[in-house]
Amino acid sequence: MPNSVRTQPIWLPQGTPDATNITPADWGVTTTNANAGGQPGSLGQKFDYNNRVYQRVKFDSGADSTTPVGVAASGMLAYWKDKDEYIVTNNRDQAIGGSVGTNAYLNFIAGIIRVAATADNYIDILIQGDNIAVDDGGNTFAVGETVIGEAAAAAAADRIAVGTAPTFQRLGVARGVASGGEVNVDIDMDFRQS
Repeated sequence: MPNSVRTQPIWLPQGTPDATNITPADWGVTTTNANAGGQPGSLGQKFDYNNRVYQRVKFDSGADSTTPVGVAASGMLAYWKDKDEYIVTNNRDQAIGGSVGTNAYLNFIAGIIRVAATADNYIDILIQGDNIAVDDGGNTFAVGETVIGEAAAAAAADRIAVGTAPTFQRLGVARGVASGGEVNVDIDMDFRQS
């Protein structure tokens, strides 16, 4: 897997990585998107955009309304389903480490979903950025707390108190208290892992 951040331009059909939701039909070179040139080579690429770092991934074809967490929404966590194929899911049961009856999937968080992603489409997940709204899972947060994934069906965040060592993959630091179902987080995942 590549471990560097792409500096060349990447195709943003919706104008921003926070809205990327590319259909499989538009992914490759076809008569309808010949001018875009197709994007198979961008799968897995990490890139900078407005002081944030994103990674282009494929959203799992089975991540739809029939799963326990439901359809993907902006602010949900994306878990790795297949790191080699760059496939992510919002369904912990389908994530790496999700089917073994433990919370191992909490160490396989790929990034933050930034769009109401359609199953089987290509999206850009956020892996670094300041003041990012993340689903709070109903948890309370305080300024400066370490943010981790929540051990529940919801693809949401949980907290570790200041001064306590995190026991799961660290996503970032809470900017303040949760409000309206979200908490703002300075996301700083070690993107070299993904």
